Amino acid sequence: MDPLTAAIVGSVLSSAVEGLMTPAPDLAPPRIMRVLPAESQQGVMRILGQWQVQIDSKTYPLSPGAQIRDASNMIIFPTMAPTPARVRYQLDFSGAIHRVWILSAAEARQP
Repeated sequence: MDPLTAAIVGSVLSSAVEGLMTPAPDLAPPRIMRVLPAESQQGVMRILGQWQVQIDSKTYPLSPGAQIRDASNMIIFPTMAPTPARVRYQLDFSGAIHRVWILSAAEARQP
């Protein structure tokens, strides 16, 4: 192998090994604390079906525009929600579940 090719191959291998040995930077976004509505209620939710949930011991239908947000504040399908889960929730005018926030461990510890 000629000296130029050897230098290029050595440089590429050295860069690859250095890249593997260097820890990856923490790319996780900073955690922003959610501000949940003061009028929301707290409870433990279980999913009974695609359109029905049980919070504590009461069964509720989901409203047509219901949103369930996970601990990262992402909207999820009811079938993706962990069950049971500590939540804060709001009812709509008809008494159906309208908004649900699945609480993180830190949020669940707050009063």
